[in-house]
Amino acid sequence: MDDLARLLAYQEIRQLASHYAVHLDARNLDGLVALFVPEVRVGRDRTGRAALREDFDRQLRAIGVSFLHVGSHAIDLVSDDEATGVVYCKGEIQDGE
Repeated sequence: MDDLARLLAYQEIRQLASHYAVHLDARNLDGLVALFVPEVRVGRDRTGRAALREDFDRQLRAIGVSFLHVGSHAIDLVSDDEATGVVYCKGEIQDGE
């Protein structure tokens, strides 16, 4: 992987975490589940974005307003199509009125 491709990969991974936070806080479930692979595993026995959308909907209805603040990323590019890493995210979630 050349330097430009590596920089692009880092940026795309950072944007993935940021888009997750923005879509979740906005309750944009279609945008949120589109960030996942089509065959995403949901729980023990369900798969697919429709199942994931239902699960996010159920979970998000149980909480109030949320603000996810995406912070530091530590990304390791393993190969041209694989990476590992950690991202810090502080969540503020409304509890009660």
